[in-house]
Amino acid sequence: MGALGMDKQTLIRSIRDAGVVGEGGAGFPTHVKYDAKVETVIANGCECEPLLYTDQHVMARHAAEIVRALLAVMAVMGAVRGIVAIKRKYTAIAARLTDAIAGTGIELAELDNFYPAGDEHVLVHELLGRTIPPLGLPLDVGAVVSNVGTLNSVSRAMDGHPVTQRVVTVTGEVARPSLLQVPIGTPAAVLVAQCGGATVSDPVYVVGGPMMGRFVSDPEEMGRTLITKTGGGLIVLPRGHYLHQMATLSVHDMQKQAAAACIQCRYCTDLCPRHNIGHGFETHRVMRTFGGGLDTAMGALQASMCSECGVCEMFACPMRLSPRRINAMFKAKFKEKGLQYSGPREVVESQSILNTFRKVPISRLAIKLDLLAYMDLHPEFAGDVRPEAVRIPLRQHIGAPALAQVRVGDTVRAGDCIGEIPEGALGARVHASIAGVVTEVGSSISIKGT
Repeated sequence: MGALGMDKQTLIRSIRDAGVVGEGGAGFPTHVKYDAKVETVIANGCECEPLLYTDQHVMARHAAEIVRALLAVMAVMGAVRGIVAIKRKYTAIAARLTDAIAGTGIELAELDNFYPAGDEHVLVHELLGRTIPPLGLPLDVGAVVSNVGTLNSVSRAMDGHPVTQRVVTVTGEVARPSLLQVPIGTPAAVLVAQCGGATVSDPVYVVGGPMMGRFVSDPEEMGRTLITKTGGGLIVLPRGHYLHQMATLSVHDMQKQAAAACIQCRYCTDLCPRHNIGHGFETHRVMRTFGGGLDTAMGALQASMCSECGVCEMFACPMRLSPRRINAMFKAKFKEKGLQYSGPREVVESQSILNTFRKVPISRLAIKLDLLAYMDLHPEFAGDVRPEAVRIPLRQHIGAPALAQVRVGDTVRAGDCIGEIPEGALGARVHASIAGVVTEVGSSISIKGT
């Protein structure tokens, strides 16, 4: 039996039924992730993207729930060690978590304010002194890492509550930067309006964080952009901002710049967080290949090892080139052509000797990203968003899209299952986030509130 009298199958079933997925960005179905044996379970509260406060809000409000879920997960995975990892600067949150873990044996680990402290490979290396092999998982070194928001959803799942909402940081060029509790499937434009609207005449938007988020530049696309289970941030910026310029470079322009301006200085490699924990990934070599032309670039299979954290292009490169986007482009090509990296996957321990001195401070990163004007906004919680309608994607996770369980005209309640996992497939359930009438069923399900 696990914590609180819940055995493994009951806990995993409750998580599956609730549609819990990784809320740190990847969206891996959580019920599959926990069906294993590990030594250590890590609760990841190291919100490392600049400007985001979502995980901090969840920890401040739900410390007891996070610890409850962590204990349950440790029990069913056979873990002997549990760690809650946060940044040292979260002093108020540390006090709440210290109270919550008292008498449980769970440890509180406090990290410096660097990027990307929340990357699970980096986090495992920091806490356990172990390096996950390239293209590997924490399971390979006896660990599992879960975002604190995911664990809060696990706690709710243990009480029979499905995932229907999430907290979102809305900041940047808005009248009232805020943290909002948002039904899944709410149009992102509704959140901007809830915060008083954009304060610039021609805004662009980042869905997620400034380093790894997705840019939305077209007003029509913004109208179609939705809040999903994995979307914890919405940042409003003026068109032409440095981040916008970097995100909208064409492949042709990136190749011309790489051919003309890459000086093979190795900064992109030397500051790469994965390289600095021992991965044999050298992105400067990928840049060299790319600069030679797309026909020869298919040989750069080591791009598959890139985590796409953005340190190389947003911080390291003195020429302002785009190694991260180039690696991402290669990865998409390799997937399309069925090519896989088959090179060395050994961990080179000597590469981590200088790791302590190559961490990227958030303060310096903000300067490079031209975000200093927004760093002191500190959004406050502004309550619930109540949209008139939602459009809930059937795929908000890694794996197969959910299968619609409703038809146009059906009446649903908040929490009803409207999308089921296909038989034998990796996936996650999807639930109605508001009560109302189903108005459209396709790759997403539209519900008009009642």
